[in-house]
Amino acid sequence: MKKYSNKSLVRCCVLSVTATLLVVGILLFAFFGGVQGLSFIWKTNLVRGVIDGQYVGEVDWEALETAVARTMVNEVGDRWSYYMTEEEYESYTNYSNNTSFGIGVTIKLDEQTEGFVIDSVTEGSPADEAGIIKGQIIIAVEGQSVIGKEIAELREIMQTYEGEFEITLLSGEEKITATVYLTNIFKDPISYEMKENNVGYIKIDNFETGASDGAQKAVEALADQGATSLIFDVRSNPGGKLTELIALLDYILPEGDIFISVSKNGSEKISTSDAQCIDYPIVVLLDADSYSAAEFFAAALSEYDYATLIGEQSTGKGRSQSTFVLYDGSAVHISTKRYLTPNRVDLSVQGGLTPDIEIALDGEKDTQLEEAIKYLS
Repeated sequence: MKKYSNKSLVRCCVLSVTATLLVVGILLFAFFGGVQGLSFIWKTNLVRGVIDGQYVGEVDWEALETAVARTMVNEVGDRWSYYMTEEEYESYTNYSNNTSFGIGVTIKLDEQTEGFVIDSVTEGSPADEAGIIKGQIIIAVEGQSVIGKEIAELREIMQTYEGEFEITLLSGEEKITATVYLTNIFKDPISYEMKENNVGYIKIDNFETGASDGAQKAVEALADQGATSLIFDVRSNPGGKLTELIALLDYILPEGDIFISVSKNGSEKISTSDAQCIDYPIVVLLDADSYSAAEFFAAALSEYDYATLIGEQSTGKGRSQSTFVLYDGSAVHISTKRYLTPNRVDLSVQGGLTPDIEIALDGEKDTQLEEAIKYLS
């Protein structure tokens, strides 16, 4: 057996360690994003070291970590990108599914009693089952007064109960109690009604879960009632899921391209509609708070000459966001794609949609809706 000298062994060990360190260094360099990434991490840790070693007060490191993450995303300079804590991400998920965790009421502060007046009750919710009605005022939870508290504080108190709990309400001059519980409640983003002159009116609050299916059912219900024209109201609609938008456009429009998505590397994905469509005179109502899917809905119908746009200039959001969930349940919601209309218009560059008929709201009258009904009559 060949014998190796001590020098040879040492040389082999040194080469092995050097090679290992080189490989590890290359991997770390790639993992942390090269020179820029390593510089960022190095500086962040230096700042942390100064705070940890020199600051005379107590430090909430969890709050500091959240602040750093939030600031990083904010400083990208994109108004549509943001960081969410685990709790915020849970709320975002519920919103995306058109659900909320509660007893099934909307409330507002009552100035006279400083309690919380019931503004609406969701059908089939725990509040509805308990006989709670609009106009009653919540003044206590499990005997604990909530007079003078904020709405967020009331939610926090209710969320401490895992099962049923009792709330006290003012019903006129009478104090009553009701037993309720918390649950996930679906809020239908679609409402509709027949207006005068057989004009069917459909309000789309957002394009989150259930929007397309609900709007299609609304069209069919209004058709059964004798509607001869339709108004789609996407005012104050913040957009939502691309799948919901595509499904509704496919239902309404004839065969052709209806939406284009462009990735960071420039590759395109074109969504198309089949030949099946509806055939009504249509108006889309929009305003400065219509953006994202709401704008692309209006733009597609307009470019196909399927609708007249009435209202105010829209926002101009032609960017799509993806949500990346991190190890601790927090998440980064960041712009990853550009969106184009069927005619390949970038609404972010264009600055939104200009209505065919521009009209502002006039006091308490819904002058935009009135104009739409007049136009279709």
